Amino acid sequence: MGSSKLLKAAKSLYATSLDWLFPPRCAGCGKLGEVWCHACRSHVELIREPFCDLCGSPTVQGNHCLNCASWEYNFDAARAWGRYSGVLRKAILSFKRRHNTQLGSELAKSMAEVLAQQSWEVNVLAPVPLAPHRLAQRGYNQADLLAQPLATECGLRYAGSILFRRHETIKQFELGAAQRWENLLGAFQAQGAELHNANVLLVDDIMTTSATLNAAAIVLKKAGARRVYAVTLAKTILEAEQGV
Repeated sequence: MGSSKLLKAAKSLYATSLDWLFPPRCAGCGKLGEVWCHACRSHVELIREPFCDLCGSPTVQGNHCLNCASWEYNFDAARAWGRYSGVLRKAILSFKRRHNTQLGSELAKSMAEVLAQQSWEVNVLAPVPLAPHRLAQRGYNQADLLAQPLATECGLRYAGSILFRRHETIKQFELGAAQRWENLLGAFQAQGAELHNANVLLVDDIMTTSATLNAAAIVLKKAGARRVYAVTLAKTILEAEQGV
């Protein structure tokens, strides 16, 4: 047996041993045995049609929601799997606190289902990055733990270095809607030959006002991208997005 096969076998044995010593718990309900159980997955409030053509928020009859009628977005379309509530919210908060690649892979499967329903032509996939200080503090980027398995699941080219944050910003959840937009002005930078005339798919865990996705889309298009789409695991539904 070659050295690479021996290493693979050793890693598999190590992972099995860890599962035996520390069995996984569901991020939604805490049940032992799975990182994301079927019961919790079935209780996610899925975002279904009719929804806004642009941001994917539930609406009365499709077209654009009131929020999208008020803001000019630079991305071409965005979609989310479920509402940021209940068991999905618990799973995402757990995901932010712990580097859990298994959970990322499981959650990415649901995002792949959303992506399969779109008619988008995508060339490259990129996670929304954390600022260097926050990345060093946390040790990982939760959007990246979703983006890599999603790229594998959908057979897309993963490009983790085409987009990065130039500086630290105030945490978005601490700000109001208008402040979120101002907070991210100039926060991102994009570069890479693969961006020329490309259709880019942005990946993140939560979409709220879409200010983060918008700021990223601006610099990606300035760097040469033709279209920018986005898919997130969850979306916070704002009152302004409920109308038509």
